[in-house]
Amino acid sequence: MAIVPLTLSTLGTLGVACGGSTQLTKQPAPAQAAATPAVLIAPTPATVTVEEPGGDAPDAHQAALDRLLAAPWGMRSDKDDQLHVPMPDSDNWKRVRYFGVEHYVGFRYGDEHHAMLIAFVQDLPPGTPMKSDTCMRHFEAWGLPQTHPFDVKFSPFESHLGRWQGQSLESRSVDGKVNLGFAAAEFSGAWAAYPAYQDACLVLAVAVPWRDHPELAQKLRDRFVSEGFPQMFAASKVKPERK
Repeated sequence: MAIVPLTLSTLGTLGVACGGSTQLTKQPAPAQAAATPAVLIAPTPATVTVEEPGGDAPDAHQAALDRLLAAPWGMRSDKDDQLHVPMPDSDNWKRVRYFGVEHYVGFRYGDEHHAMLIAFVQDLPPGTPMKSDTCMRHFEAWGLPQTHPFDVKFSPFESHLGRWQGQSLESRSVDGKVNLGFAAAEFSGAWAAYPAYQDACLVLAVAVPWRDHPELAQKLRDRFVSEGFPQMFAASKVKPERK
């Protein structure tokens, strides 16, 4: 698996599934990929590490996703403690930089990128209403050109409304496929747009490669939408600057 191209093409293009559409009408859910459920063989607990949270399981990706589906939520921060990002099994995520796309902070679950998180902080033009839907439209308009270097195909997107700090929170979810030239990789992704700052938006995105387990990837993506995204915490109302 070519990990770096997968990382760039999924996380760098998560915000473009609807290409600027702003309606919150729920679209038909994509058909579930046909797959025979695999028997899970859990790893030996002592072999679970930050480098490989799937441990010594015969299918480490399956074991890692299962762990993320069952683990309690925790928080990890950027190096300046400005953002507290929700993630299950938080001790086994690593803070990283994703090259090729402008972002504030990123995290990966395992060296094999069993799941990826990335946060963006984006300025809004002066006078723009600071709302979740405005932030979403701005992020997606920026994200569309990010697909140009890649042959990315998206399923019909789904829009979701939730609550964050007493405000409306808009999020999207999607399944996709990216052509890596010599292979294709499928993934599930989602992103939420937060009116977190006086003049800037915060966006949190998650991407989960399918490999042989589309149903687990979709369930994990959906867990972030329903449970994780509302927990995002910005430590200050002042837009953070990455140092």
